[in-house]
Amino acid sequence: MLPALLLSAPAIAQKDVVQAKTTEAKKTMTWTTKSAQARELASKAADHYMNAEHEEAYKQFSNALKLDPEFTIALAYMSNLTKGEVKKTYVQKTLKSAANKTEGEKLFASLVEPGLDAAKRRDIVAKLRLLYPDGAMINTMYVNTRETPEERFEAAQEFLKRFPDKAWIHNSLGYMYLLDKKDNDMAKKHFEKYIEMYPQGYNPYDSMGEYYLTIGDMENAEKYYTLALEKAPFNHSSLAAMENIEQAKKKKATADKQ
Repeated sequence: MLPALLLSAPAIAQKDVVQAKTTEAKKTMTWTTKSAQARELASKAADHYMNAEHEEAYKQFSNALKLDPEFTIALAYMSNLTKGEVKKTYVQKTLKSAANKTEGEKLFASLVEPGLDAAKRRDIVAKLRLLYPDGAMINTMYVNTRETPEERFEAAQEFLKRFPDKAWIHNSLGYMYLLDKKDNDMAKKHFEKYIEMYPQGYNPYDSMGEYYLTIGDMENAEKYYTLALEKAPFNHSSLAAMENIEQAKKKKATADKQ
């Protein structure tokens, strides 16, 4: 994501009247890096992350850091994509790398500080959103960190109005309808829209698989998990779901024989 610039249109004189047109800069957080290619990789990786495609996000953030090991945004994401000692190392690198970056990047990096509770995290994300209201990444974080299901739903509805081209919000809304509101019809509509808008991804099919699994339709669940695995054979979510489906089939076959 490139930083936005303030562009002012030149003044136009008409007789004694001078009119000026100004294009307001979008307020989005900077992604300081010495490598344009690293920024491009990280932007794609962030999209994968927001689509819950963590395997792809990990690969692309890793490649970005090969080009710029001090890339704060990429380091912060890697802190969320790793565990144990590796995670601790990325946390340390994130906080150290942010020292000479912009105030927004410092605030973003503070989200990985050890011991940060949910309330503090919500406060930091809310502050980031006030500073950078036009960034889809920050607004996605805002949706995901609200305290109650109703607050998350309201924030998701607002996000959909402001960023209608971001397919991943239909994934979030699909789960909200499925798990919180118990409205299967609306959940299915959002998962279908997610597939329509992001057919090349694997998470839309994984989510539709989970939808069918949740409502007890094993046949269609298996169908969509298979489609997800065709696009990403090693994605953990679909592999785990397929294993559970196979175990359920075996139990049913055993029970039928008895």
